[in-house]
Order: sequence, then C-alpha cells, then structure tokens
Amino acid sequence: MKKKLISMVMALAMTAGLLAGCGGSTNSAPAAAPAKEEAVEETKEEAAPEQAGELEFAGKKVGLSFMDASDPVIAELITRVRETFDPLGIEVLVSDAGGDSSSQIDAVENFMNSGCDVIVIQAIDATAMSEEAKKAMDKGIKVIAYGIGIDNYDIWYKTDNTLAGTAIGEMAADWINSELGGKAKIEVIEFPMVEVLIERADAIKAVLEKECPEAEIVASISAIDSETGYSQTETVLAANPDLNCIVAISDGPGVGAYEAAKAAGLEGDSFGVFGSDLSNVALQYIADGTSYRGSTDIDIKVGGDRIAEIAMNLLSGKDQDEIVTMNVTKVTEENVGDYID
Repeated sequence: MKKKLISMVMALAMTAGLLAGCGGSTNSAPAAAPAKEEAVEETKEEAAPEQAGELEFAGKKVGLSFMDASDPVIAELITRVRETFDPLGIEVLVSDAGGDSSSQIDAVENFMNSGCDVIVIQAIDATAMSEEAKKAMDKGIKVIAYGIGIDNYDIWYKTDNTLAGTAIGEMAADWINSELGGKAKIEVIEFPMVEVLIERADAIKAVLEKECPEAEIVASISAIDSETGYSQTETVLAANPDLNCIVAISDGPGVGAYEAAKAAGLEGDSFGVFGSDLSNVALQYIADGTSYRGSTDIDIKVGGDRIAEIAMNLLSGKDQDEIVTMNVTKVTEENVGDYID
C-alpha cells in the first residue's frame, strides 16, 4: 500500500540486562532469610520477559538485498545486523545484486520462498521492486525500504538527499567564503542517471548559489566512480586551469577528481574537494589534512544498528513511524577522528 510520506527522525532503544531486587532486615537473622528468598523470586520474575523476548525472535529470518554488498559501507552494515541478530537466533540471508535489477528481483523472490519474515531492500529499479515488495507484503512478510523509496513498504529508512546535498554545499560554501573570499571556480560532480542523486546535486548547487554568489560553477560532470571522476576532471582542468573547488555527490567520484587535481599540481591551501558517504580513502585524506576537506555521514556508522532495531520492532509488532529519516553529519578535519580507528 502507498504510504504517506512523513519526514521524522526516530530514536529507538534496545533493552538488555536483568533487574534484580535485594531487600532485607537487620532486626534478626530469621527475618533476613525470607527477604533473600523473596529477592531470588523477584529476580526470576524479572528475567522471564527478556527470556521470552529472545525466544520470540528465535527461528526468524531476515533477508537483506543490496545494490552492491561489496561496498565497504554496505559490508559494515551487514556485519552490524548479523552481530545483533545472531545471538537472538535470527537467521540473516544476504543478496548482492551486483547492480543488476533482474538479479535483485530473483533474490527477493528467493527470500519470499525461503520463509523470510522481514526483507530489507535497497532498490535498483524502484518500479520493479515496488511490485516485488507488494508480493511479499501480501504474504505477510514485512518490507523495509533502505535509502531509496519504493511504492510499497512497511518502513522506509529514508535518505533525505536534499539534506545530504545541503550539507555538502554548506561545507564547500563555508570554506570558499573563509579561505577564498567568496570567489571560486567550481566543478560539480553529478549523476543524473539516478533520480535521488539529481535531488542531491540540486541541493548542493542551491546552497552555493545562495551562500557564494560571486563563485562560479564552470563545469558539471556525470560520474559515480573514482575512475570516471578522475578522467572527466582531467578534461575539466585542461579547460579550466584556475579551478579551485570540486563538490561531488559522493566520495567515489570525489576521490578520483581529487587525485586528478593533485596530479595537476593543485594540492594546497587554495584548493578544496567535498564529497559524501564516508569512503575510507576520503576519510584518510581528510585526516591527513589534504585538500580533500569534507564528507558526510548519512547514518553510515549506525545504519546496521538502526535496521536491526526497525526489523525487531516489526517482528514484535511494536508501533513505529512509517518513515525513518537518516541523520546527516558533516565530517571535516575537526571531527574525522571520530570515524577513523
């Protein structure tokens, strides 16, 4: 069924441990014994609900279908979900679609046939996956849409791409205004093949136009990977040797663009690159104080925990918001230490 879109941040808490009560009287030895016995009984009673909760989840199955499970961010997310579910006896099935929509459809069908109770979907083709999600829901299977929205879901764990793009643009604008006097020649790395990334790029440009009216976007390129970011930025630099700022919809092409600029001798205080999604390479560049100056954390560190919490609430029938919006945190040299081991 079609859900009404509501942008809310949900704070979920997982409970652990036992409550044990202990009471006694110092009046006499006979009085102390019943108090101790009573405490034991209370401890047993307190333990029962938690034990029952663990039994409630035992034998459940959760299927995870991602665009590319080899992506470090997704790999970490899967690990965190397993760490939460394994002790509870919840079986985790994982599908790596490898960017292929047909493979993802087959995987979700397999999840349904395998008896999954919850399926998490990062949709490659939102239209096709909406149909698969409806099939699952008709069978009583709970569906969590991860990142990208689909028409049918129980919970949408949503990436707000306007919020993400705004954060990228703000980091770049703050740097341009403080270090370049508000004037810059900017390359924007977009990826219009994906609708939600158009939203992100539009938000980046809107911030730059508002906050840095004297800056100029001299080039826009389309790239989603490091190699393309490198090669296309080389071309841009040949035509614009005075380029001094690059903003990218993600760290993949952002890292490639940075490396092209560095190869052209543009590394330094008057050059800045800003991306998103916390690639390990980008984080290290930021930590090293290079011209790669910022990225964004879109619930990347806690995404696995939040998916696990949402799934467990669905399994236990707890009420929760239909849309859970991912938080966006700017990551710069000031706080990058929180993200590097």
